[in-house]
Amino acid sequence: MTDKVIICVAPTGALNTRESAPYMAYTVEEQAVEAKNCEDAGASVYHVHVRDERGANSGDPKIYGELVEHVRAKSSQLIQIGGALGPVRDPDTGIIGYPFTEEDRLKALETKPAPDMFTVKIGAVELRIPAENYDTIGLRNSPKFLRQAIPTVMEKGLCLELEIFDLGCLYNAKILEDEGLFGPSGLSSPGCYMHYVMGHGGQPATMKHLMYMYEEGQKLFPNAEICVSAAADDCYPLVTTAMLLGCNMVRCGIEDSRRLSNGERAKSNVEIVENVVRIAREFGRDAATVEEATEMLMPKSAAQRAA
Repeated sequence: MTDKVIICVAPTGALNTRESAPYMAYTVEEQAVEAKNCEDAGASVYHVHVRDERGANSGDPKIYGELVEHVRAKSSQLIQIGGALGPVRDPDTGIIGYPFTEEDRLKALETKPAPDMFTVKIGAVELRIPAENYDTIGLRNSPKFLRQAIPTVMEKGLCLELEIFDLGCLYNAKILEDEGLFGPSGLSSPGCYMHYVMGHGGQPATMKHLMYMYEEGQKLFPNAEICVSAAADDCYPLVTTAMLLGCNMVRCGIEDSRRLSNGERAKSNVEIVENVVRIAREFGRDAATVEEATEMLMPKSAAQRAA
């Protein structure tokens, strides 16, 4: 554990709307301002989703490229595209579905200008949020897809985040590591880390489940970097637990929870980031700067990775 903790902010999510989060940044111009404000508050990674002209979540690499360009014009944060692209809420009916194919997810890797980081979900998951109206939301990344997407992310020099939604994902990741998919140092290689996603339809967001996941992860990948996020009211207890366990990265923002740790409704993503920074400082940990996060997460040169 270092005394620095990387704070990733997920400021929009795929399903939030102006009604549920009136302050949320929608357009690429608004997101650029949001990125700068969150960076000033202590975030060093910006996890992005984009909207189409109807306000629905989109997987269009052209819109992602516009977002990357606008954010980089205002903020130095590392930009991360959520490679699952996320579910889509129909603006007319409110019904939630998942229209993106593996080809769509691979196409997002062609975003120009390229982001700094890209997430790849391991295995299959039935994403769920209580009280929402779903059509279909099952998401599966096939072994064929993983064996294509992971090397592509690494060859492009992007930082690879593996999204771990349940214990089986850890063991699937171990199979891929044994195949050499992550390079000579496996998931301990610079430019790779795992993200334990709690309470979004896979494993429950409880401290007991996080502890079990963390212990299994330590057994399989003792030197891997770990990020933790959790849904809704469980966000802050689990983020706090993660920092106490020694995890060097946590995620927050309205994609995960629209409230602060005291239960009050947040008025901005900036308030959420500031809240997590305060929690970290209570335990003697400071938010990592963008430069520090880059050193901790981003891949080194090919020669350094092979060493």
